Amino acid sequence: MCFDLLRRFRKDQDGTATIESLLWMPIFFFLFILITDVSFLFYGKAQTLRIIQDGNRAYSVNRFDTDAEASAYIQGQIRVFSPLATVVTTVTNGIIQTSATLPASDLMAVGTIPNFVSSEISVTSQQFMED
Repeated sequence: MCFDLLRRFRKDQDGTATIESLLWMPIFFFLFILITDVSFLFYGKAQTLRIIQDGNRAYSVNRFDTDAEASAYIQGQIRVFSPLATVVTTVTNGIIQTSATLPASDLMAVGTIPNFVSSEISVTSQQFMED
């Protein structure tokens, strides 16, 4: 009777898909979260570049009077999604250059990659000053 029960257990295929899915599901879930975090990083960087370019364009047509005013405007726009961002705007030889530094942790949803969480993302844009 004991051998009969073991033989039946060995040939029984019920539940094998459940076990396989339980083994693979955490890996797919981790990959999905990883892709989400990387997508948020790229999206945040693209948004930051757009904001910096808009601010530089506004400064080039004399909407702002000083570098500090342009930096404050750009930083205010970036703070919506990155409160710890720093922005520096300078004008040298008629070229406006703005650099923003954002902590990667502000842009990530979960933080699946520990090395990226502690890093910073820098975005720089230049614009000619209008006459």
